[in-house]
Amino acid sequence: MAWELCDLDHLFDADPLEIKTGKLATLEFFAKALAIYSEGKLLEAARLFAECWRQNQSDAVAKIYWERCQSTLRNRTKIKNRPYNLD
Repeated sequence: MAWELCDLDHLFDADPLEIKTGKLATLEFFAKALAIYSEGKLLEAARLFAECWRQNQSDAVAKIYWERCQSTLRNRTKIKNRPYNLD
């Protein structure tokens, strides 16, 4: 599959102006969070996604990524703390 570069305005065309403005204001946080997320650094990524969402409550994508980080971190903790049954 080939990816094409596109103008950011094109990505937000369907968004109302208020949401578009909010997303553009937090774009740097979001891009950094996404890069860190892809590296598996979920705690740091979650902090940045939370900051995006705090600044722009209309950014559902930042909230979804924050929830994914939280869920994965919770599951990792459960597995890490699970006692081994060797009986």
